[in-house]
Amino acid sequence: MDTGSYTFKDLDKKYDGFSAPAYEVSVGGKVFECGKVPISTLEAELSCDGRAGGCSFHIEGGYDYEKRKWVNEMAQAVKIGAELEVKGGYVKKKTVFYGYVDDYSVDFDEEGASGISVTGLDGLGYLMSLREPLYAGKKKPAEIVKEILQKSVSAGFAKKVNMASLSGFETAVVKEQIDDWRFLNLMAQRYGFSLFCVAGELIFSDVASKTSPILTLTLGQGLDSFQKRVSLAHQVGKVEIMGRDVNQKAVLGEADSVKTGGDGKSAAELVPALKEAVLREYSEYARTQDECKTLAQNRLDGIAMGLVSGRGRCIGIPDLIPGRYLKIEGGDKQANGSYFLTKVRHLFDDNGYITEFEVKGAKA
Repeated sequence: MDTGSYTFKDLDKKYDGFSAPAYEVSVGGKVFECGKVPISTLEAELSCDGRAGGCSFHIEGGYDYEKRKWVNEMAQAVKIGAELEVKGGYVKKKTVFYGYVDDYSVDFDEEGASGISVTGLDGLGYLMSLREPLYAGKKKPAEIVKEILQKSVSAGFAKKVNMASLSGFETAVVKEQIDDWRFLNLMAQRYGFSLFCVAGELIFSDVASKTSPILTLTLGQGLDSFQKRVSLAHQVGKVEIMGRDVNQKAVLGEADSVKTGGDGKSAAELVPALKEAVLREYSEYARTQDECKTLAQNRLDGIAMGLVSGRGRCIGIPDLIPGRYLKIEGGDKQANGSYFLTKVRHLFDDNGYITEFEVKGAKA
């Protein structure tokens, strides 16, 4: 995962003024450059909220009705499960999606408007199909998570695994009647982590705590639009988690201060009456007071990240990825600030290359 920081000026220089948008699509190891294949639209969407990333494009024409076969080499290369990689940018291009062909449909038309629509998923998509039961026994949670993520790498649907260390919980992990993807999302919630995939890298880590922005975008200078929303819906001022120790004695942990990112004040700081809004939950995992406190803090921070939401549209920037912070400038004091990128969508069409994004934050 890219941990660097960029300036718009540096990217403008790197991509030669963002002129001549270009992409290349690799299907089953065969590389096809834009301008040489009849693709009408190409989209790649990544998110860091535990959902699988996706890619879609449409190949127009290329079917010979007399010979009854596709003469378009790209159409011939499309196979279910084939490796799929998209690099986007300008003269210099960067991987914006890596995964596999999950779905395709063929459209025949006697007037010649034949085509193939292709959809791809990243490595998380594959894990939705795996449902092997698991009782950890003596295996540590970190071993279990890594083994599951590594399945996608072994299948060729991801390139590598990047995960942070796991600690703080002693309860053995049990996995029954649930797929690997859903299980990993439960584990991510337990540890306060994010689960996502970027350029073939499966990531299981606390990325929201690393607040250094990947980029600063200014309205009117590469940033075409930005909308921000602040909502108290579902916000609380305190979370209490109760568990039971090995002797079945009740243990309790609580959290009342938001620790995760964004600029400004939390919901309870903005509206002091929210300090009386307490969420109480019971956890089968928590065996000590410290474990209850950890779960309570993770739960509070997760809820708090719903306080601020927003979306924007900018010039095509392949370096923009979810799981990093984005700084916005050029608006008023309420809009300017740092936001956590939750979704990034790269779009190539007849109008060129644009990037759309969604953000959230725990403070306003």
